[in-house]
Order: sequence, then C-alpha cells, then structure tokens
Amino acid sequence: MVGRIIIFALIAALVYLNYTVPKEEDHQAFLLSEIQSEYPIPESMQERIWKKVDYSNFFVASFMKTTEGSTMITYGFLKNVKLVDDEWVEEVKKSLQRQNEYY
Repeated sequence: MVGRIIIFALIAALVYLNYTVPKEEDHQAFLLSEIQSEYPIPESMQERIWKKVDYSNFFVASFMKTTEGSTMITYGFLKNVKLVDDEWVEEVKKSLQRQNEYY
C-alpha cells in the first residue's frame, strides 16, 4: 500500500513538473527582454537571433542553447526562466549594434 502511494506521488510530481516547464516562447520572451534593455529590436533582427538558438525540452526542465557549440544560454524550471550565459547576451547586443550602424 505504501509503495503504491509513493509511486502515485512520484507520477503526480512528474506530471506537475511537465505541466510547469517553460515553453520556447517563454525563453524567447525572457531573452528578448534581456537584449532589449537598451533599445528595441526590429522583428527582422529577432528572427536572425532565433535562427542561432535551439530549444530543448526534457519534460521537467527546458533549455535554450546556441546552435553552434551548444552553449547553454537559459534554463527553465517550474515556469521560471534563468539566464546562464551573460556573455552571449552581450555579444548579441554588440552585433546588433554593429548591424544597426550599417543601416
């Protein structure tokens, strides 16, 4: 009887964690808010940023990483998204600033 209760509790916990895992849109919104802290970014440039990142969902946690090198940028758990790689955000800001100067 105790074994069934423990198994049920574990299954319920996994279902809850899967339900609260942040989606790709949550990661993108978080990264966009970090990048747009200085000035707004047009949608055309946003599309270029999203082509350079990849989303991974592992049922209880999710990750956003670069397509080149697979460096983790953000991770999400229980509807919260946290930034891991501050340097990536700064590099994107600098590259967008350079591209903006050319236009």
